[in-house]
Amino acid sequence: MSKKILIIDDEKNILLTLNLILRNEGYDVFVAFDSLEGVRKAGELRPDLILLDICLPKADGYSVCRSLRCDVDLKEIPIIFMSSKHGETDIEEAFDSGGDGYILKPFNKKEILDVIERNINKGEK
Repeated sequence: MSKKILIIDDEKNILLTLNLILRNEGYDVFVAFDSLEGVRKAGELRPDLILLDICLPKADGYSVCRSLRCDVDLKEIPIIFMSSKHGETDIEEAFDSGGDGYILKPFNKKEILDVIERNINKGEK
């Protein structure tokens, strides 16, 4: 069975690029364009990994991550932040909110696949 990845990002180019890369690697890919849709889809899909942008409509990625970490059914899902925010405080807040990884945009294919491979099975019991 294919692993499910949920991408929560409002940038269509990022979504299209990631969708193509990940589907070519055999992953089932689902997308959400804002924070509320992302939390809802995470609950419905129970993905194996979430790629999460920081700057989102309705609430930021840190809030989304904290919300998912408070849900007993979703708290073990690996969450990888993706952002163009390069500041040390941004990266620290991503990990403090419960993130498992951080990828700086723009990213390359190898980088994204490496971080997914390292984290995709962490949420399994």
